[in-house]
Amino acid sequence: MTSIPRNRVWSLPDFAMVGIIVLALAYAYLAVFAELVGDWSSNPDMSHGYFVPVVALWLLWLRSEMAPKGESWRVGWGWVLAGGAAISLGAALRVGGILFRSTTVEAWSLMPIVAGLVMALGGWKALRWAWPSVFFLVFMLPLPSVIGGMLKTNLQSIATTASCYSLQVLGIPAISEGNVIWLSTQAVGVAEACNGLRMLTSFFAISVAACFVLDRPIWQKVVLVLSAPMIGVIANTFRITLTGIVYEQGVSESVSEFVHDFAGWIMMPLAIAILMVELWILSGLVLPDESGSPYEEQLST
Repeated sequence: MTSIPRNRVWSLPDFAMVGIIVLALAYAYLAVFAELVGDWSSNPDMSHGYFVPVVALWLLWLRSEMAPKGESWRVGWGWVLAGGAAISLGAALRVGGILFRSTTVEAWSLMPIVAGLVMALGGWKALRWAWPSVFFLVFMLPLPSVIGGMLKTNLQSIATTASCYSLQVLGIPAISEGNVIWLSTQAVGVAEACNGLRMLTSFFAISVAACFVLDRPIWQKVVLVLSAPMIGVIANTFRITLTGIVYEQGVSESVSEFVHDFAGWIMMPLAIAILMVELWILSGLVLPDESGSPYEEQLST
């Protein structure tokens, strides 16, 4: 009676077959890729999508020393089965998306398929190497309409309230009514396009990428990710507040529009600057233990 080997060792014909499967999947998803590219081009909230695959490949390159090579390219049958199950889940989601005419579900079906291919091809070693890149691909996918609408509404309300309070602190008479800030001379409407979702999604992606790249303790990376939404709101509040200050001065419409657009351009640099300050502050939070070694090093292990 022959025994089943615990590991599956990949040979050249196996990789050729996998290449054919990958090409077939790419062909099957051509319509989905076209829809994604169209969304990146037409939806300002998804304009960062073009950069996501590039950053994902860059993360793979940065972690290339962890990639399975040569004799280490052995895959346990359990990982092959787990990868097959993930691919099957992705295929089921794709079919469901087609049946229910949901391009969002079709796009999200890519995630389990990509993860399944990684597991089936390289097992644990490949997953350990590639999981940051696989996870980062989430940022190129559209948000479900329910979640996106809820975020836009809440962010718009938060931006209005925070900007109105900031103007009051600066000594400018301001009252918020709905999504409109009434000044002493005129009203400033916080439009849906100014809700900050575009800024939030892009900056959140940058923060996650920074966590994958920076050599910091886990707790600092968690703080970094959790603070990203707050920093995004602060940057958007700065934009609306600056616009309100200019409107209060009674300048011309062209000057007001220029300041509004200029503040939008510097939102991301401002957020990154705040992020750098946060990293500097976190670097100083080092508590020595009894042996004199930094407690931070213990948390990072």
